[in-house]
Amino acid sequence: MKRVLCTAALLIGLGVWSFAQGEDPDSMFEEPVMKEAQPAATPETAPEQALLISPKVEWGGTFKTETLAEWGWDGYPRTTDTLGAESAALEAQIAADLFFDARPAADFRVFGKGKASYDYRPATGTFTWDTRIFELFSDFNWTDRLFFRVGKHTIRWGVGYFFSPADVLNLVPIDPADPTADRDGPVSLKTHVPFGHNNAYLYLVANDIRRPDQLAVAPKLELVLGGWELGLGGFYQKDLAPKAMLTLTGPLAKLDLFGEAVLQYGSDRAYIRAGAPYEIYTIDEEPVFSATIGARYLGADRKLAFSAQYFFNGTGYESFSPTLAAVAALAVTAGDLKAADLLSRGRHYLAASASWSEMGGSDFGLALLYLANLEDSSGIVQPSVSWTPVDYAALRLRLGLPYGEAGDEFTPAGTKPSVSLQVIFGNGRF
Repeated sequence: MKRVLCTAALLIGLGVWSFAQGEDPDSMFEEPVMKEAQPAATPETAPEQALLISPKVEWGGTFKTETLAEWGWDGYPRTTDTLGAESAALEAQIAADLFFDARPAADFRVFGKGKASYDYRPATGTFTWDTRIFELFSDFNWTDRLFFRVGKHTIRWGVGYFFSPADVLNLVPIDPADPTADRDGPVSLKTHVPFGHNNAYLYLVANDIRRPDQLAVAPKLELVLGGWELGLGGFYQKDLAPKAMLTLTGPLAKLDLFGEAVLQYGSDRAYIRAGAPYEIYTIDEEPVFSATIGARYLGADRKLAFSAQYFFNGTGYESFSPTLAAVAALAVTAGDLKAADLLSRGRHYLAASASWSEMGGSDFGLALLYLANLEDSSGIVQPSVSWTPVDYAALRLRLGLPYGEAGDEFTPAGTKPSVSLQVIFGNGRF
């Protein structure tokens, strides 16, 4: 209990700047600084420095309570006339994100953010605390030429929306079902050198290492070419596959286009081959190529949005049959294979989403998500409707319509349509 209280007390000094699809705090340092009103410049303080100095520590965060009820049907299409759900689940969460932002000098800033949640676990029928420091870093510079960030922080590396093969620095990949969710970043030192409209970066990543020679080194160069931005990067860490990356972003009419390409020597994941009973192997001395391309559209009023992306995953299997899926499940249970090694196991993926919030000035919104593994012809379609009757509260009704064969990536236990009702109450920023 003491540990929980101490951790919770620490988190009161930390936090986040938005809920769900808010702004990234990195934008406060990498884009025009500070939109809030700042103290007027004194004769001793230059106007440009007054924008970077705050006499008080800024505090803020978000709070929400959420309940999710879900019902599922097995064996669709059904062979009987009954419509009763075979499974039902109820989840609940009370969560808060808290942050502080201190700028005592024009060339020094400290930022911290933490997350705390109290979750109901249906499997145990109890509530469980989860508290953690999400970001904690400082920004400083040398003669306004070299800019440094040191500590634990999310890293902006790739440009993909649903998939980002070039992002090899953050601790978790993008979740295609929730692409705007916060992602844990590593402990690292970022060195930033701007020149003209271009930027050069060097990252030293020290997460989960025991010796200096295990440091990861990742240089990156960003070049502005007209209205397009070209990124060139590399990654090296002992015992991991070295990687070279290219990213490209730019406009085409009203679309924002983006693409990534990655060439690596070997693969960091383990693979399985069916045998007696199975064989675990790695790819160590072969070039592996991955790439993605996509487009996004955001209406002028930011209420209508479309996104689509294709992903060629060179680290995936050329063929992953339902039989191999069953063997892989046994290997995971036995501890011979990590569950993460089975993520994105196909070669070809497609994802798309569309959303329309405040439809016609109403309190209703519509959204549609589509995810597909083109290799095994499985996928899921998720239409949803939301209603915000009052401030700080919302209802969301969502259908889950998977397709494919049992053992495929999106239908591991067969097709199981579902319907869920999400109630968000008391959410807001402070």
